[in-house]
Amino acid sequence: GEELAGEGLAGEPAGQEEAKVRELRRRLVALGQELQSQPHVGIATPRELPGELNPEKLTDDTLRRFLVARRWNLDKAFQMYSKFAEYRLRVPEGSIAAADVSVGLRHKKTFLLPDVGEPCFLTVMQRHIVSECPDGEAFKYTQFSFDRINNYLKKQGEEKVVFVFDFTGFGWDNLDVKTAAEILKQAQDYNPERLKKAILFNAPTLFWTLWKMITPLMDSRTQKVRPTHSPTHSRTHSLPSKRANRSQSSSDAATVGFHFVLGRCIRAKEIQVLLQY
Repeated sequence: GEELAGEGLAGEPAGQEEAKVRELRRRLVALGQELQSQPHVGIATPRELPGELNPEKLTDDTLRRFLVARRWNLDKAFQMYSKFAEYRLRVPEGSIAAADVSVGLRHKKTFLLPDVGEPCFLTVMQRHIVSECPDGEAFKYTQFSFDRINNYLKKQGEEKVVFVFDFTGFGWDNLDVKTAAEILKQAQDYNPERLKKAILFNAPTLFWTLWKMITPLMDSRTQKVRPTHSPTHSRTHSLPSKRANRSQSSSDAATVGFHFVLGRCIRAKEIQVLLQY
């Protein structure tokens, strides 16, 4: 959406934004240096430090996402990023291989939607058969997917993404609170401000059972579902990102156009398998 001149994503004066980005980088670089000097934390060599604490990886865009997620509170943004870096010490990017999520890949449920005009990924919910998933699959498949999605965004030079969850044919066999909770944790704790919009395509009544279960896990600013309308006349809802568009009329017009392309892609099966690259 449009941004007001001279202001940042959360209404911060532009000069203060840049100062906070620089200060957050300074604190994180200092944290990385401290870890390097303390072998007892389990890091054998400096090379084993996670990329998230490498000064070259602490880009303005990345730090700004964490600051926006914590409403430009430096201390909270530092704590959030530190937990993310600690997580990556335990689960480095790319450490989960395709062989570790063979069941999820066999379901062929996660796709990249082409020709939508922005990065957009689709999950076909009916293909997720909970009874077939082994222990640990919810975490592994979610992390594997986010690693691939982030790698795609990096190659495209993009920061935000649209997620589409196609609930056509969704039933009790597909109801999975564990995976939903893992997706939320990844999105909110480790990939803040990545979400541009989440679209719930053909969401059935059963979906609201899942919704009630996972709502307590959500950030308060992500809990509202805003109904949207499309030329496909489908039961479609959208989850707005934490920062609402400032131009609602432009957003509505874009939504109509987006749903037209989305409906065409789903009906025509014009989709690529994302996780088979």
